Amino acid sequence: MNFTDIISLALRNLRQARLRTSLTVIGVIVGVAAIVTMVSFGLGLQNNILKDAFSRIDFFTSITVFGPGADAIMSMRDGGEASNGQRNQDTASSESRPVLDDKAIEELRKLDGVRYVYPNFSFESFVRFEGRTRRTGISGAPTDVEYNPRFRDFIAGRHIAGADAPEVVITERFMTRMRTAGSARRSQRRGPGDGPFQTLPEKTEAERKRLAEEVIGKTLTILTLPSGPESTESSASVFGVPLLDLPVQSEEAGDDGQFEGADDGLLSQLERHNYTIVGVLKAQEGVNLNIGSGGAIFIPMEHAGRFRAANRPPLERLGEMLAGDIGYQSAEVRVTDLARVETIKDQIKKMGFNFWNIGNQIEEIKRVFLIINASLALIGGIALLVASFGISNTMIMSIRERTREIGVMKAIGGSDSEIMRIFFVEASLIGLTGGVLGVLGGWGIDRIANLLANRWITQQAGQAIRQVEFFSIPWYLSGGAILFAVLVSLVAAVYPAMSAARVDPIKALRYE
Repeated sequence: MNFTDIISLALRNLRQARLRTSLTVIGVIVGVAAIVTMVSFGLGLQNNILKDAFSRIDFFTSITVFGPGADAIMSMRDGGEASNGQRNQDTASSESRPVLDDKAIEELRKLDGVRYVYPNFSFESFVRFEGRTRRTGISGAPTDVEYNPRFRDFIAGRHIAGADAPEVVITERFMTRMRTAGSARRSQRRGPGDGPFQTLPEKTEAERKRLAEEVIGKTLTILTLPSGPESTESSASVFGVPLLDLPVQSEEAGDDGQFEGADDGLLSQLERHNYTIVGVLKAQEGVNLNIGSGGAIFIPMEHAGRFRAANRPPLERLGEMLAGDIGYQSAEVRVTDLARVETIKDQIKKMGFNFWNIGNQIEEIKRVFLIINASLALIGGIALLVASFGISNTMIMSIRERTREIGVMKAIGGSDSEIMRIFFVEASLIGLTGGVLGVLGGWGIDRIANLLANRWITQQAGQAIRQVEFFSIPWYLSGGAILFAVLVSLVAAVYPAMSAARVDPIKALRYE
């Protein structure tokens, strides 16, 4: 018999036992659909993290360089090892780490392949706008932002004009929060852009642009602690370190921005800095990896550095007084292209600085996802394993029913290998059919689950968001699932095929 005859015979045998074949195929469908659904969820999560989010905020060409901090400096002075609690991935080997000051920043800028370097100034304070006072994150923004991904997309306006300009750039989410009545309690619990998914106002692009253009040119006031030398004389202090802290805004505060427990004397000590809104950054949708970090408004770098120095916690200020000049806590180094990142990292390490880059952990992240995907595939594979017993049972029952037929084929010259091939082809057809339908079923389950998940997230957020793809079915997953189903079917058919090949034709012809 040629291969075409074997396929025709296998199809005929399967059609003769339609019910049993259908039930066996359903078992394979369930197993393959379980594998596809499980693994596609892991791959979807991996794509959202590694491709969508990381590529959008350009993590791979960004290196965060850390200063030693007060604790490390005092420890080195005492002859001990520098030790700090920063989450850095590479640690400098030098016994005396340099201070991350202006001189160090200039040296970093001179490295070949560095696009720009600027220190990170971020702090929290209260901001007053249109009669409402909210606590929010404030960051310093450099004036040269040509290659900075944070300042690429303005929905209205422009960037800050100069290093000392009394101008501010705000985010679209901050604008929405400040102009929404009764949002004070939410803003205390949840900062701008917090949560795993970034949401957008449920408005059209034109409406969002119009609202953003309305705030351009308006005045925004930042409240800070006193930053002058007189601040230590006008408030309680320990060793000259002022203990005055910003008042706490009541969660029951209305839109008038009143503070709980704050008297006129305390409020009179706060400095008020007026800024003109010149730009609104367009809100980006999707997965948010910067949970709780960054700022909702951006002011000139020098201003942010001065305000942050005045608004540091008392213990931090005390540590800096004991250690002396500790420089900047951290700085962002942007590399021109990905190929130069490793070289720049080596040079930074030789300079004695600790640093962090997502590239240090990318392999570990991939390894974690590999374990997750393998675990999910194993769970789904259990269903396919159960289906393999059904395939074996179907083949064994087929042998019992076709014993006489097998004897006739062997009596007229059919070889053992040809008999085995018939059963292997039958099992392969069951696996192929179940695999294809299982992939289609897994795709359908993914679509329904993705729709329900996005609908639930939208309801929880209370705003429209971009549809997040929680599941991903690449071609290799579809093809691999079908191939795996065929292989499992073949393995399940080994014993029945060998049993059929061992049938004695003489006894088979007498079989009733």
